[in-house]
Amino acid sequence: MNQPRLALISLCGFSFLTSATYSVARALGVSLFIARMGSDALPVALVASAVTVIAVSAITHLINQRFPARFSVIGSWIGLASITTWLTAMISVEHHSFVFLGALYVIAEVRGCVNTIYSTTLVNNAFASSTSKRPYVLVATGAPIAGIITGVAMGYGASVLQDTTWLKLIIALDAATILLLRWIPQAPAMTERPAPEPISRIERSKRLLQKSARQLKRLPASPSIYRYRYGLVSLIAFNVFAVTMVDYQWKVIAGDHLLVEHKLLTYFAGFYAINDVLIVLVQLTVATKLLDRYGIGMPLCAYPLLLSILGLIALINRSPAVLILLFTLGQGLTVLKRSLYDPGLTSAYGILPPGIRNETILLIKGVIKPLIEAVVAVGLLLLASHLNPNQITSSWLAALIPWFLLSSWVSSTYEKWTSEPPAAETSGQFKLSER
Repeated sequence: MNQPRLALISLCGFSFLTSATYSVARALGVSLFIARMGSDALPVALVASAVTVIAVSAITHLINQRFPARFSVIGSWIGLASITTWLTAMISVEHHSFVFLGALYVIAEVRGCVNTIYSTTLVNNAFASSTSKRPYVLVATGAPIAGIITGVAMGYGASVLQDTTWLKLIIALDAATILLLRWIPQAPAMTERPAPEPISRIERSKRLLQKSARQLKRLPASPSIYRYRYGLVSLIAFNVFAVTMVDYQWKVIAGDHLLVEHKLLTYFAGFYAINDVLIVLVQLTVATKLLDRYGIGMPLCAYPLLLSILGLIALINRSPAVLILLFTLGQGLTVLKRSLYDPGLTSAYGILPPGIRNETILLIKGVIKPLIEAVVAVGLLLLASHLNPNQITSSWLAALIPWFLLSSWVSSTYEKWTSEPPAAETSGQFKLSER
């Protein structure tokens, strides 16, 4: 089997297994914490998870600098499996412990962060030079397929199986992930190209000189690289702020309406499963065609635009039934996010040089995202009791404006730089994906 195909299959499997563990841990952690501790305790859990994610990301960065990526990934999942095993033993004895239930909530968020860091890094290293967004979309399908399977299973077994049974399932999936890692390619997969015809040394030198001249002419200035990078960072900052606020309001509203533990578990698991069904349908039918035809601007700009519509309706109509419907729909926009927005944003990293790209991914996924989440969580912890729902909604509505503007700028810059790529990768400044 050739290397690109092996990379694609192994990364799809990695995405499936890691997303399955995250889906189970997320639904279980949220439902148990809200049902047993109450939604008023959510800001404390948000703060703890954000701080922990930042620490884990920093440790991951240090490990990646000193050890091969494969060792880092294996070590991460051995650690996650070990912590989950410990929590299984503790929660089976201390059913209503704030510490252990909070730790379960936090470890679910850590899984989400680690999954994102490694999935984004590995798929970019493997397919940064791909002429199509198809590999990004195919790898991304592993997550919703996992969500469908685990969501349906948890929906049916919520009132039958014990919480520790789900934790044991997570441990088993972690073990399968560790076994799969042996097939993850260590080096970036090579894009298939026809074998070059033999040429003379003189002709080769002539071509190299011509190639260098074209590169110097077309290569963007170094400041442009960093402006693009900072644009991505800023985009993600406003994105995370708005999405975290919406997620908080959604969980509070769901907790106020569904107080029983198994109902909450059924609701969250069922919601994620239905979402993932729609995500898979979009990914396997129109996602690649839309991204290849219209570029990444469409999903990057559509997401904040649709959220703004739902937020404005929420400000006008405060009926409890309308609110739970609106915020369920707002969370339902993860269909757009994961099928089009995330693959588009992931490919947006591809035009950065490999070194800057990996640092940017780790910075965004491991520092900026949890840092903004921590700021939001601390703000909610201090101010949530003094703010009415309309004020909370207005705060994330305001963040949608710069999010939309930055999305437009990043997508237009990406399309501009990829429309006339240099003939080859330069040695250290900038790399543009070939079309």
